[in-house]
Formats: sequence, structure tokens, C-alpha cells
Amino acid sequence: MSDSEIKKHGGFRPGAGRKTKYEKTKVMRVPEKYQEVIGELIKHLDENENLGYPAASVESEKHFVRSLQDKKQHIVFRIEPFK
Repeated sequence: MSDSEIKKHGGFRPGAGRKTKYEKTKVMRVPEKYQEVIGELIKHLDENENLGYPAASVESEKHFVRSLQDKKQHIVFRIEPFK
């Protein structure tokens, strides 16, 4: 098979790949049991990104999570406008 017969596909291409809606992202290792609640934090931040003064603070619903020592915990996210 000559080089002209070899199909060129796959591999690195500039600009290829899924795009993110965020400016920059960072890969981070987190314990599996925290994965869902971290996703909820990101969702809460996205839903309230336009919160501004003089708006009141916005709290999320309670999220259940177990600590690394397997203790039950409820986490609530609160966003307050920067004054």
C-alpha cells in the first residue's frame, strides 16, 4: 500500500474536540462520593450568575452527602452579591 492510498483521519487536529461553556477548565481528582454535590455547586453557580446588588442572597436546596469518614451531612450553597 503506497502513501497515497493511506487515508488520513484521526489524530490531533487544531480546534477539534468538544467545546466548554466556561473560559478555562481544570481537571481535578475528587472523591467519587463528592462528585454529585460538586456538580450541584456548579449548577447553582451557573443558575445564579447574574445575581447582583441589591438582590438578596440565594440559597440552594439541601444536598445530602457523606463525609470521607462516612458521616451524614447536608450541604447548602449560598450566593450573596458582592457589595
